[in-house]
Amino acid sequence: MRIDLTGTLYTGMWNYAPPFPRLSIRPLPPVSWVEGYVGCEIFDGLHSQTGTYLETPAHVLGEKSYPLLTVDLDRICDVPTKVLHLPFLGAGMAITPSLLRDCPAYHAIRPGEAVLVSCDYGKKWFDSDYLAASPYFTKEAMNALIAKKPSILGSDFPRWDNLEKPQGFFDAFYAADILMLAPVINLEKCPADGGRLTALPLKAEKTSCAPCRAILTV
Repeated sequence: MRIDLTGTLYTGMWNYAPPFPRLSIRPLPPVSWVEGYVGCEIFDGLHSQTGTYLETPAHVLGEKSYPLLTVDLDRICDVPTKVLHLPFLGAGMAITPSLLRDCPAYHAIRPGEAVLVSCDYGKKWFDSDYLAASPYFTKEAMNALIAKKPSILGSDFPRWDNLEKPQGFFDAFYAADILMLAPVINLEKCPADGGRLTALPLKAEKTSCAPCRAILTV
């Protein structure tokens, strides 16, 4: 069985604050040099962190790291995966080490695997408060995940840090050479012993991240 973890792109969807542009999907105007109908769409406002995306440490480290285009396919195809199922405790919930330790799959994580953290939040993908109500990792929780040495870390919520109470863990996260996959959906449908993850980003040059299609094979 394959479970699609990719969120749908739609006009006017949730988006990070400016200068990030807002997505608008509109039809291509009539093509004067072709007879008959031409079906094609223009994606105004598409950026590298639109929807579900895959990201390398170059997002913060720049040229000290590596672009997305150079990531080996073996690292993003059929990756053994664990899914951590956490309860959603309300808007802006803090993910703590104790919540992680309550997940049996947390203790079974092996280095080099993909780890996907679920708060049953993917169901809010189309909600107006999707960003504002996002859970976030405490510094201690993120350090605990980094210590597991995953190759990919993902979640079904979009904002890992709390803008009002910054946790200051991103330097350690990117220094650990972990790929970020976020945000995804449908993790509530995935078993804790997840299966195998494939996340294929757009093949674009000169970028640290790009929208991707993410699928879990169970």
